[in-house]
Amino acid sequence: MKTKITLMIISILILMSGTMFAASLPGDDSNDDKNVKKANKTILMSVEALDNVMEDPESYIPPSLIIQSEGIVIFPSAFKLAFGVVGGQGARGIALTRNADGYWNNPFFVSLGEGSLGMQLGAQKTDIILLFKNKEDIMGLDDADIALGVDMGVAAGPASRVSSATTDVSFDSEIYSYCRSRGLFAGISFKGGVLSYNDNINESLFKMNDTRSNVIFDELGSPYTENVIDLIDAINMYGE
Repeated sequence: MKTKITLMIISILILMSGTMFAASLPGDDSNDDKNVKKANKTILMSVEALDNVMEDPESYIPPSLIIQSEGIVIFPSAFKLAFGVVGGQGARGIALTRNADGYWNNPFFVSLGEGSLGMQLGAQKTDIILLFKNKEDIMGLDDADIALGVDMGVAAGPASRVSSATTDVSFDSEIYSYCRSRGLFAGISFKGGVLSYNDNINESLFKMNDTRSNVIFDELGSPYTENVIDLIDAINMYGE
């Protein structure tokens, strides 16, 4: 009986060691494949998020602000959950900057995390769009995370369907935020939210170890994929 138990334990250990060895073999790109799928899904959802925001009169972005902005960050279906006194939110999104010639670069991927305190109960999904006055602020994510509302001011952007490209609407804040929420929360707070660079997604999508924003912009053809073309077309359309 002891011999059978010993043999069984040895067999289990062999199977476990074989599985661990196989997982460590080079060329296992299962995580890369998953990240690429996440990236493409995020791009497609970002187009939908932009449509959702622009179709709602309460969150509509004046085209003149899109034209003036040098950077844009989109978080589609950012999720916020709260129970009792502790809450938080998280999201995966994309960031784009505009060249001096007016064309948008390839996107790179970013994350949003936040903690909050207060009496609250419920859940929501929110489409978030952040317009940046200066693209250097986005490209600075290569070096350090940005604490929104602390390192950089975030203000609710003016929304008006009567605004047009010729309307005198200017940036009075470093970042303007536009949100369209679905759920029990009426709004969203960015104070203390941390905007960070998503290394894993960028490295998997672009197949590069060095995925700093200037490398993505300068060394890759733009736009990178058909999905990116659709996204840039949507941004340009709403900025007309």
